Amino acid sequence: MSTPIVSDNFVRTFRLEAAGARGRQVRLGEALHTILQQHDYPAEISRLLGELMALSALLASTIKYDGVFTVQTRSDGPIKMMVVDVTSAGEMRGYADFDAAELAPALAGEGENTVPRLMGAGHLAFTVDQGPDSERYQGIVALEGASLSECAHSYFHQSEQIASAIQLAAEMVNGAWRGGALMLQREPATGGHERPLGRDQLPDEPGADLADQEDQEDWRRAVILMSSVTRDELLEPALASDQLLFRLFHEESVRAYMPRALTFGCRCSRRRVETTLKALPQEEVRTLKIDGRVVVTCQFCNKSESFGDIELDALYAA
Repeated sequence: MSTPIVSDNFVRTFRLEAAGARGRQVRLGEALHTILQQHDYPAEISRLLGELMALSALLASTIKYDGVFTVQTRSDGPIKMMVVDVTSAGEMRGYADFDAAELAPALAGEGENTVPRLMGAGHLAFTVDQGPDSERYQGIVALEGASLSECAHSYFHQSEQIASAIQLAAEMVNGAWRGGALMLQREPATGGHERPLGRDQLPDEPGADLADQEDQEDWRRAVILMSSVTRDELLEPALASDQLLFRLFHEESVRAYMPRALTFGCRCSRRRVETTLKALPQEEVRTLKIDGRVVVTCQFCNKSESFGDIELDALYAA
């Protein structure tokens, strides 16, 4: 019996016809492993950045844009910042900035409260940049929750006013980093009106609309089904997307659409570095030399570009 071909590195939209909910699934294999292997991060930071990569892919798939969608965290804990961006072509990159001295005691702590323990207080920002001719859009929400999943849920609750449920996972599987995510969002009620987020409980008042109560039950059932997914199921490379979605939602008439490919891609280049250096005073740039050369390293992919006196003379002479 031949082994089925399993597609990796994608985001996929699906719909639960019976529950009136839409969803998205993300799976990251080689793309995530490539990104994380470019850095020598401790496992906990790689895991958290992997979850942020999966979350970023989810969120980017919910909007239409032609440019770059960026998710950034800033916080006062050991992890000072994480940045992930996703282009409209599906290219992803990311990095984390942390204080090694602060990280050691935080890693020694126990518990599942990953965000408070490793990140502390801060915010989560989402930016859509479609170039110089378009206005940038940005949304910011406080880092509220024990996990990135809870922080994302808080964002949708506060900023988008959309009832959502999110599951994230990132782990080393068989020697390679993998990431996975599922998200459900409640569709507008019959008639096209968005259901108020505050009405998560069945209405108590006499004459409450029966259809609305049924919608509430449909949504609760869908969330319970999604919550049953395990980290292993989100990450297992041999478990095809169709199999997972059917396993979870076969009673909800799940309809899955074609996946969209995700890849690692960094936009850094020597020409970009040269443009940046040339915008600075020549005397200032020359003071940055170490062992006779100016070395500029991309934070995302760790690729370095080196410039000696001859290259710098040619750069500023151009």
